[in-house]
Amino acid sequence: MLKKQIEAWVIRDIGLTEFDNWDPVMRFATRLSIRTSIIACTMVALILVVLHALGVLLNPLLRDLAIGCGIAFIVSFALTMLCSLYMGYAVIHLARTRLEFRQMSRTDMLSGLLNRRAFIDDLSQVERGYLLIIDIDRFKQVNDRYGHLAGDDVIVSVAEMLKETAGPPHLVARIGGEEFAILFRDTDFAEVVSLAEKLRRTIANRQIEAVHHTITVTVSGGLADITPIRDFSAVYAAADRALYIAKSAGRNRIVLERDLPRTAHIDSPAIDLPDAALSVA
Repeated sequence: MLKKQIEAWVIRDIGLTEFDNWDPVMRFATRLSIRTSIIACTMVALILVVLHALGVLLNPLLRDLAIGCGIAFIVSFALTMLCSLYMGYAVIHLARTRLEFRQMSRTDMLSGLLNRRAFIDDLSQVERGYLLIIDIDRFKQVNDRYGHLAGDDVIVSVAEMLKETAGPPHLVARIGGEEFAILFRDTDFAEVVSLAEKLRRTIANRQIEAVHHTITVTVSGGLADITPIRDFSAVYAAADRALYIAKSAGRNRIVLERDLPRTAHIDSPAIDLPDAALSVA
């Protein structure tokens, strides 16, 4: 019982998440030093009273109490403060290292966007919104013609355009080689459709400097609804199906999941647009 009470007091009083900078460390160190000093003075006073009763002390009790408690307070306060600051620094370093590791584990190293795992974790906490899956058209041709370094430059540039255009509160992630995902939150459907088209046009109209080459790419996308009764797999499957329709219909377009039931044939002339997947200047 006593052990549990001590553990509860320590957890409540310390808490690892509290020590993320020096201010809470200083407050805790001061608080703990005062407590320790009071305990030390109390113990010294009791010892001196006992020694006085046994006739061991040569000086008056009050004088010995003043000297003993004064020394005990100064020594215990200083030692506790030093130990607390030392441990506080270690905890701050641990907390910052843990935060950096967490950020690295959630970040795609090439694009700087969220990785697939982090994106799925965040999306699983959202009950309503919209998922846009975007794929760079004919990306393999970029790698084959200009090399993988140029392909990396294209991925980085597209990632920057997506992040810059989408902006908060929306989440942008790289979930595959040339595949990206955007979670639209707190936005109505019409605005999401408009923003998705803006993303597509921005990328199509931007010239990318990649390893001494100027490359222009387009993207295709599929937009699906996020609802409380759908998990990530169902939402992703719907968006991926819309993306497949966009690719099959000629690329460089965004297809809405809501429109799929009304699309009888993906190769019908009504949706067959010129292919503008890749151009080089």
